[in-house]
Amino acid sequence: MYRLKYLPSSKDLFFYALKKDALKALPDNYRARASKVLYFKTLFLLSFFLVNTLLLYATPKSNLLYLVFAFLLGVSCLPLILNIGHEAVHGNFSTSKNLNKMAKGVFYLLGTSAYFWEIRHIASHHAFANVKNVDLDIEQTTIIRLSEHQEYESRHKYQHIYMPFAFCLYTLLWFFYRDFKDLGKKTFGSKNVKQHPKNEVVKLMMAKIWHLLLLLVVPLAFNQKAWLVIAGFFVFHLGASVVTTFALISTHVGEEQEVIEATENQLPYSWAEHQLRTTADFSVDNTFLFHFFGGFNHHVAHHLFPGIPHMYYPLITPLIEEKAGYYGMPYHRYPTFFDSAKSNFKRLKELSNDI
Repeated sequence: MYRLKYLPSSKDLFFYALKKDALKALPDNYRARASKVLYFKTLFLLSFFLVNTLLLYATPKSNLLYLVFAFLLGVSCLPLILNIGHEAVHGNFSTSKNLNKMAKGVFYLLGTSAYFWEIRHIASHHAFANVKNVDLDIEQTTIIRLSEHQEYESRHKYQHIYMPFAFCLYTLLWFFYRDFKDLGKKTFGSKNVKQHPKNEVVKLMMAKIWHLLLLLVVPLAFNQKAWLVIAGFFVFHLGASVVTTFALISTHVGEEQEVIEATENQLPYSWAEHQLRTTADFSVDNTFLFHFFGGFNHHVAHHLFPGIPHMYYPLITPLIEEKAGYYGMPYHRYPTFFDSAKSNFKRLKELSNDI
């Protein structure tokens, strides 16, 4: 277990003032109100099954149409994870613990594990966002160099060229590699696990089987061509990977966001300042992206207030910008989704040099 400490600082006055104003901005019974909206977002789940139905029934004479629906099915996974599963992991989907537990089930539906996703996300990423060797979301592989603290390897010279292609394989590697790697891990940031519960391991395996049945076996049973079904499997993961990686890199990996290295278990900033320095917003005025990404475009608010449903982030984000300016704290925001992606590639290019 990593026993890292944040730096105590008078600058936390920023967060105390921000929290006071943010809570005032929230309506009465804000959790119950948010739950009603989030329940409505279960329509994303219906859209997933609708696209899957179209994949099976509307494509017998069109190979191209089959691949289009396979791609859309992959794209539809992200709003399921972020609007339902992610909110449930933070206890924000519902005021009911049982409904939150049920909502976490979307991870199993998509071939991965709610259990492993939660301990990674909460104990590793949220506890120590962008901390070198601790935040497992940014320390997944050495083929990409995300910080000047990371050892330079000759292949990094070309990372800005090959990583866009690697991003297209993200969920495929997650499905076949990352989840199984987690089975052997005992330390997830601030959490140490002696042994993973057997029932969670079984559920992970069942989720894998379900995923393969849904995308490979069932289409074959509907007399789809074998080569097309296999191609559709990869196209599905192409769609899922593209939207997922862009959501992730837009918030934590860019020219502005810092990757932090601890010195003798001591982090250089206070907790609140750390969140500001490692996280960025994008397209905060885009309503479609807000609902599609489950508020991820207001990501600074999410890291500062992970226990508040994302429906209220548009109320909090202007307060963050105001208080950050008043207290001399950084606040990173990209005007558009394209700008955030562009910044990521610039960062990759910058770190492709041995600096």
